[in-house]
Amino acid sequence: MRGTHSLRVRLLGGMLVVFTLGLAASLASYRYQVDNIVKDVRGRTLEAQARELLAALQVSADGHIELGLSESWQQVYAEPSRQFSYTIFDQAHRPLARSRNLATPLPYVPVAGTSPLGPVEFVGVGAKRKTVLAAKSPEGYVLVVARAGSDPDILIDSLFEEDSERLLVLAPLAVLAPLLIWMISGWSLRPIARKSREAALVGPGRPDIRISLDGLPREIQPLVEAANGALDRLSSAYSTERRLTANAAHELRTPLAVLNLRLQRARLTGTIDWPVVEGELAQMTRLVDQLLDLARKESVSREGDIEQAPVVNLSRTVREAAAMVVPLMEAQERPLIVDVPDVVLLRGSADDLRDMIRNLLDNALIHGRGTVIARIHHGDGGVTIEVIDEGPGVPSGQEELVFERFRKLNAESPGSGLGLAIVRQVARTHIGDARFVAGRGHVVLTLPTTVPPAAPARRKRIGMNGGD
Repeated sequence: MRGTHSLRVRLLGGMLVVFTLGLAASLASYRYQVDNIVKDVRGRTLEAQARELLAALQVSADGHIELGLSESWQQVYAEPSRQFSYTIFDQAHRPLARSRNLATPLPYVPVAGTSPLGPVEFVGVGAKRKTVLAAKSPEGYVLVVARAGSDPDILIDSLFEEDSERLLVLAPLAVLAPLLIWMISGWSLRPIARKSREAALVGPGRPDIRISLDGLPREIQPLVEAANGALDRLSSAYSTERRLTANAAHELRTPLAVLNLRLQRARLTGTIDWPVVEGELAQMTRLVDQLLDLARKESVSREGDIEQAPVVNLSRTVREAAAMVVPLMEAQERPLIVDVPDVVLLRGSADDLRDMIRNLLDNALIHGRGTVIARIHHGDGGVTIEVIDEGPGVPSGQEELVFERFRKLNAESPGSGLGLAIVRQVARTHIGDARFVAGRGHVVLTLPTTVPPAAPARRKRIGMNGGD
């Protein structure tokens, strides 16, 4: 079993990680910007220095080089501090001239590409480290200018440390952020706690309670809607089972009382009418079997998916159901005609469909008269099954009542009143329905078909004694 976890703790941890990563990224970005600023300042200074020297560079006819610098720049390049210095190289990389403050020439730095200025580079280490830039004159000479000073890394670090003091303003926020996140997450999750108390009220005594969506975040509402849907299905199933249990208890009370009286009379008289007792036991057994069958079919309708069910040949199923009632029809000397195509395919449960047709035929056998006809029509809109007899049928206005459980128009008639309820339940499980045609013994079942016929089906008409 997986351990539980706190959503608030996870939110707090996640927000702290995001906050820390954001702060680290900000510091890294600031460091990078400072580095670029220092390099840019040094580069601009050296570029200006190189352009000034190139503008002052003079080459005589005999190749002698002179620099026409102002008095102030001559003093700068003569200062022993060597803050600013330069060296001029010929095409053979030989030093031709250098500033007076240099004891040795600067190192040669090549200028690549067509641009007259090269990139800013660093030479030397420690206190002798210099920033240098190479520039190419139109005559092909290479001028290397340098500027001494502090180590650029030290300069970058000092600027970063100086300006990063402003970031201390984030310190109070870093302290308050966990507390704020904890309070905000608790406030955001408070509606969920209220809905949890609502859900705790749902039970057998109050199955109609549902969790309201008021005040819930949009992200939680689909979960609550799904939970309410599950509660609706459970409530419907609970109501169905309770009604089924109550009806079963009511229907079994009378036959059990009669059977108890017969057994008591047998004890007093010493004789028992076994055929009557066996008939009553058979009636109760049939009632219990039908109740269990109906409960199973209702469970399938709640849990099954008819689109994933196997393909069934409905014509064969009707013929099998008719074969089951042939002995009873022969006993009553009543004709049975089955008029169906060779093949009618649909998705569903063959056993349930067979029970549905058999219950319809049993109903026609018990309550109807004359010839019984079972017929299938297959069209574009689906499948229609008709069971017709020559009886008076159902009185007008009571066509729906006969499909209710334990509903019998004639209380003295045999049966438990569950057959037609099973018929409608199976039909609706298969996304269809069942109805009575008023004024005669005529039941119509409609079922959708999701399996197209492979070829035009031939019709087959079978009587009780064979084909006709």
